[in-house]
Amino acid sequence: MYANEAAANLVGTTVRVLEGGFISEYIDPTKVDIAKSITEEVISKHKPLYDFDFKIRSKSGEIIDAVLSAIPFSYMGKKTVMISCRDITVRKKMELALKESEERYRHLIENVPLGIMIHQNSIIQYANSTALRLLGAEKIKEINGLNLFNIIHPDYHQVVSKRIERVKEGHFTTPLYERFIRLDGREIDVEVSGLPTKMNGESAVQLVFWDVTERKKEEDLIRYRAYHDTLTDLPNRLKFHIDLEEEIKKDTMFTILYLDLHGLKPVNDSYGHQAGDMVLIKVTARLTGILNSEGRVYRIGGDEFAVLLQGVKNEEEIKEITHKIDEILKQPIYISNTIIQVTTSIGVVFSPEHGKI
Repeated sequence: MYANEAAANLVGTTVRVLEGGFISEYIDPTKVDIAKSITEEVISKHKPLYDFDFKIRSKSGEIIDAVLSAIPFSYMGKKTVMISCRDITVRKKMELALKESEERYRHLIENVPLGIMIHQNSIIQYANSTALRLLGAEKIKEINGLNLFNIIHPDYHQVVSKRIERVKEGHFTTPLYERFIRLDGREIDVEVSGLPTKMNGESAVQLVFWDVTERKKEEDLIRYRAYHDTLTDLPNRLKFHIDLEEEIKKDTMFTILYLDLHGLKPVNDSYGHQAGDMVLIKVTARLTGILNSEGRVYRIGGDEFAVLLQGVKNEEEIKEITHKIDEILKQPIYISNTIIQVTTSIGVVFSPEHGKI
């Protein structure tokens, strides 16, 4: 056997010792038969075999990962094989560490309680188990290949398109409310963030999302209660001022009616506040019933209401509306076999005719 200095250094010995021994001494014992087969094949077919992974053994018995090439040639009239060898132990350790890291990452991704999807050009390429569950899918094949916009509510298509472009530019997008459509057609509210990633060596977008349907309902309810009267469910004084400011900004004509009920205090004093509440509920029903789509009714105080009438209204139209209100509220209200009657006084403001409000 002939060997050079580099080969001797690789197996931790000298050239003289290496040349005086057998090559089988420097092969992983479990790979000796494979080495013989490779040698016989290379010699018989007279065809080289390049860059194959193999395990060799140092003089001290340490197993070394290496890349070998076996090239047939003649030496002193005999067919033999020249072996070139390169140590790849460090590379193998790195590959093993990377594989273990990938497996840990994959395990984490699959078990994290967040939906994770990856799409390329809006085509879904991957979804973890949580994403499948949130979207009503049992297997990945039900999701893979779908266009992302098939599961996004149309109301959010435009904003999602813009966010995808931001991610493609290398930006991370902060969580934002969106609405997804599950495979069974049910809609869910989600918070979604996006970040750039790679898949199969090509640019992709990774989405991280979680179900906020119940939280959204609670927030919507809190927001609704902030702007609505708890007794009558009418928009309250705060909502009235917000809507009024919006109308003023539009610089269009509108009319406001201010209603002050008379007779509510005696009802509270004589029959209790529960009876007074029933009167307010019935008054609300009558007002919203006769105004229908003509105007928005607000409860702005204990016995005070306001009506916002949009568009051009002349005095005759307003007189007709106020007359209808006056007549409907004069009608008796029956509560627990008790007849109650209330009246109202109505103030009218035309904008902009009566100046800025």
